[in-house]
Amino acid sequence: MENICTGLSLPLIKTPFKINRAMKLTCALLFSAAMGLSAAGNAQTMRVNIQVKNVATSQVLSEIEKQTDYLFVYNKKEVDLNRKTSVDAVNQTTAEVLSQLFEGTDIVFAIEGENIMLMKKGEAGDNPSAHHATQQSKQITGVVVDQNGIPVIGANVVVKGTTNGTITDMDGKFSLEVPENATLEITYIGYTSEVVRVGGKNTLDITLREDNQALDEVVVVAFGTQKKSNLTASVATVDTKELMNRPVANVSQALQGVSPGLNVVASNEGGALNSTPSINIRGTGSIGEGSSSAPLVLIDGIEGDMNLINTQDIESISVLKDAGASAIYGSRAAFGVILITTKKGKAGKTTVNYNNNFRWSTPTTLPSFLDGYSFNQYFNEAAANAGLGAQYTPEVMEKTKLFMEGKLQYATEYDENGIWKKNLDSWGNTEWFGVYYKDWSFSQEHNLSISGGTEKINYYLSSNIQDLGSDQNYGNEDFKRYTFNAKINAKPFKWMDINANVKFSRKDYQAPSYQMDLVYYHSMPRRRPSNPVYTPDGQFNKESQLNEMDHGGMYTEDMDVLYQQVQLVLNPIDAWKIYVESNFRVDRIEKHTDVQLILERKEDGSYFAMDRDDGYGGRSFVKEETARTNYINPNVYTQYNKSFDSGHSFSVMAGFQAEVNKYKQIYAQRDGIISPEIPTLGNTTSTTAYEMGSELYEWATVGFFGRVNYDYKGKYLAEVNYRYDGSSRFNKEQRWNSFPSVSAAWNMAREPFMEDYTDLVNNLKIRASYGNLGNQATDDIYPFYSAMELGMGTGNWLLNGAKPNIAQPATPISPLLTWETVTSYNLGLDFGLFNNRLTGSYEYFWRYTNDMVAPGEEIPNTAGVTSPYTNNARMRTTGWDLSIGWRDVLDSGFNYGVNLVLSDNKSKILEYPNATKTIFDADGNVRYYEGAMLGEIWGFEVIDLARTEEQMQEHLASLPNGGQDALGSNWAAGDVMYADINNDGKIDGGQGVVGNSGDRKVIGNNTPRYNFGLTLNAAYKGFDISLFFQGTMKRDVWLTGLYFWGADNGYWQSTALKETMDYFRPADTDSYFGPNVDGYLPRPLLSGDAKNKEESTMYLQNAAYMRLKNLQIGYTFPHEWLHKVNVTNLRLFMSVDNLFTISGLKADAFDPEVLDGYASGSGKAAPLKTTISCGLNITL
Repeated sequence: MENICTGLSLPLIKTPFKINRAMKLTCALLFSAAMGLSAAGNAQTMRVNIQVKNVATSQVLSEIEKQTDYLFVYNKKEVDLNRKTSVDAVNQTTAEVLSQLFEGTDIVFAIEGENIMLMKKGEAGDNPSAHHATQQSKQITGVVVDQNGIPVIGANVVVKGTTNGTITDMDGKFSLEVPENATLEITYIGYTSEVVRVGGKNTLDITLREDNQALDEVVVVAFGTQKKSNLTASVATVDTKELMNRPVANVSQALQGVSPGLNVVASNEGGALNSTPSINIRGTGSIGEGSSSAPLVLIDGIEGDMNLINTQDIESISVLKDAGASAIYGSRAAFGVILITTKKGKAGKTTVNYNNNFRWSTPTTLPSFLDGYSFNQYFNEAAANAGLGAQYTPEVMEKTKLFMEGKLQYATEYDENGIWKKNLDSWGNTEWFGVYYKDWSFSQEHNLSISGGTEKINYYLSSNIQDLGSDQNYGNEDFKRYTFNAKINAKPFKWMDINANVKFSRKDYQAPSYQMDLVYYHSMPRRRPSNPVYTPDGQFNKESQLNEMDHGGMYTEDMDVLYQQVQLVLNPIDAWKIYVESNFRVDRIEKHTDVQLILERKEDGSYFAMDRDDGYGGRSFVKEETARTNYINPNVYTQYNKSFDSGHSFSVMAGFQAEVNKYKQIYAQRDGIISPEIPTLGNTTSTTAYEMGSELYEWATVGFFGRVNYDYKGKYLAEVNYRYDGSSRFNKEQRWNSFPSVSAAWNMAREPFMEDYTDLVNNLKIRASYGNLGNQATDDIYPFYSAMELGMGTGNWLLNGAKPNIAQPATPISPLLTWETVTSYNLGLDFGLFNNRLTGSYEYFWRYTNDMVAPGEEIPNTAGVTSPYTNNARMRTTGWDLSIGWRDVLDSGFNYGVNLVLSDNKSKILEYPNATKTIFDADGNVRYYEGAMLGEIWGFEVIDLARTEEQMQEHLASLPNGGQDALGSNWAAGDVMYADINNDGKIDGGQGVVGNSGDRKVIGNNTPRYNFGLTLNAAYKGFDISLFFQGTMKRDVWLTGLYFWGADNGYWQSTALKETMDYFRPADTDSYFGPNVDGYLPRPLLSGDAKNKEESTMYLQNAAYMRLKNLQIGYTFPHEWLHKVNVTNLRLFMSVDNLFTISGLKADAFDPEVLDGYASGSGKAAPLKTTISCGLNITL
């Protein structure tokens, strides 16, 4: 062993790196343990053999560490390590050797277990001058802790201006005789000094703050690390403490709102068990065809899925936001990089950590059906408004009333065909959301890690089990994830390091096959309260879909991911290192689907095949699919650092990187399952209803990169990056491109004219960067090949008695298709004030995405092909990021912190192939055009609903040139009155182009603006609490579907929820629900008439929201208690996610966080969860 902790009592030592917290605590524990004990411990039994002459004292200590498990802790200024000495010890105890070694010196030693403390005689408050003070003295006691309430062991406590002092013990406690009204100075390396007046107190509680200037944080950047104070580009770090103990399913969810500019968006599946959110940095980067705005995610330097790793394994997360920070990664990093570094072992004793998390979840938003009778009344009213007959007959209405009163036992009966009545002909009262969903679902997670080692070799091993429970009452849905991580770092020679890392993750998901493609939640609003859950003979009611859920087959997805990494680091001479890395990842995924035949029993006892909503009624089949990806990534690079006495420092790096990705997939499907219990391909009968297929592709990139850093005394900083990349996705002529970047910074706080303000201004740095990046814009692996599509003819003609194979004309390609290029500019200001209690940064950026891939010029239909995609679009994104935080510790030991992150971005399309600036495409979606702001919502301005028939007629009369006929007919009270904004006497959309859009205009924008995260935390005497708020300050959304409108489009596209009942009903209505003249929604129409549902200002929703994302309360047990049972740390906690939400939405059935994509915008995505969790974290 070698020394890992020296100079503990020297508060003036400043380290150029941030000492790891765990290492500081380990050192302190060793120090204090040694202080309180004599040398008569285990040293009396552990023996060594040392025979040396005239060698340095340090050599003897090293030899003892090699032959024993002891670790020496000492102050370099107190122990003369260069003193020459001779030792002749054969089979002697360690204590005997140390006595011989320090004989005749003022050094004594103390031993506890495997730790030996060396110190000067009389150090601990034994100075005689302190005992002969002329003024009256008294004995005081106290305790010194850090900002987390953990004892600071080995802190110096000295009467200011004297040598009278002592050192805190293993519990952070001290006792000292001091003069009346004395002033104490408390110091410890890595912390700011505290000065405390004793006054009339006999007991003191003292809290030390970390000295951020001394512990300059080291940040992981591309191919290395840098001190945070030396960063010139836009790099944000995530406090990994904010990820701990959160009841989240994956890392992406935990990152929401914790870093400015890092946007986490719920997926189209919402809170479904197997869903993962998407991530972008600083907004949408590209609208190019096939392009992605997702950042590059590197886990220990290899591309991977962050949602498959364990949050407890994460050591640090860095977010590279501009080209200045990420250009060195070239084509893979066009829209930023997320660098995740996992934990590794540290020299010292073996540490075992276990933590768990038990969770109970319930949906944040869950609509409620009207009761059966009210539901039927609503549908009849909506039908009457549309000029249709009653949907539910008077007989059914009467039976529904009687059933709800308990006067009828059953809600259905056989019809004339011996089949149970349903839908319009049954009379139940079922609240289907309550049937399908549990009130609470249970999940759990367990983590175990073991780490330790020596200076020669260290290790970190961890495992994780995550078991997420379904919120469904029916169907066997389940999600499990298993992870294993092993890191070994060896230093066989002073000039060589060997680092090996193996990570394995397995994900197992299963669900009813009926639930695929969102059918489960999509079908929920189409359930009818009139249908009972069970028929009188005990079967599931056909319309419940519960037969499909429980017996209709299963979908399973098993995924294994294996990472294997080896790194060789050579250090031929000081300041020069060579890195050779080999990264290998294997992804394997297996999918199984079986759809079972569902039978319904008739009155006569016979069975027939039941129809299914997913279109598989009357058939059964099995589908098997397997896919494998091999990813190989070698890296070779070298770095040389040189510093001069004059204050100039340089760092130069150059390297090579390559990627090869190979994918292979095969599937087969066959109908006719013989035995439902054995759903395999071999257990099927069909000889005609089968299909099979496969896919095979590969891609590769090669890159050469370099970086030069310059630093002058931490004041003037500069960095230049260059990357030359080649991609297999493009023609040889277009394959290669170069991507440079440059950044610089000036830290004014280091200037001489700021020396008088060091207590006020600790950091004040101005940054600027510029850079270019490339993006492989197409998701087509081989876009430069023009392939003809082959298939079987579909016509009613034969060739030689059979349908011939035919070839479709190939889609034209552009031989000039090449990289999208991303150019970014960034200005930033970093600051640290009041001894770094107030810290923050502000950045403004411009990003230009050029050469985006978009459709080419239109080709006449007679050509039979579409025009090829080309690089013919441009977009500009501008925005800013703000991060500001305050943390402080009061004299009482109460510490608290506030941190705010806030960001904004908006994008404008500068070029796009839409010469006429047509607003909508054939499907009604807004098209891109030059000058458009990304996210525009076009619609009509609304005056109001017509509250009376007369009001509507007056409105129509004011439109003499066509009224509102372009949008619909039969206008009446309760319908929308649109505004004639172009004063042409009619309401329409004009020619549908910019400049001739009739009465349509831009009414909103669905781009989330001013995304924020606010963290409040406090700790006192072991108790801690944190609150994390997250949200969006500005966003417009247009909601669609029956969850919003209720009666939307016919019987099966309509529903009746409590959340959709605020609709217009006239004052003189005979409606069952009574009048509601001031209703928000228009009168319901049970037809396809969309006249009231045109995008408009009246129903445009304000999607701004603030959510208490997490509330956590914890208690860390006092160290002095834990020491008695050989426990290093023990914390209990309770946490709540998504506790409450304040939203501008008027649609209560929608979650403001889940509004992207068709399913989300129509309310058909599964809701997010409110989760209560508890657990413990114990370290041995």
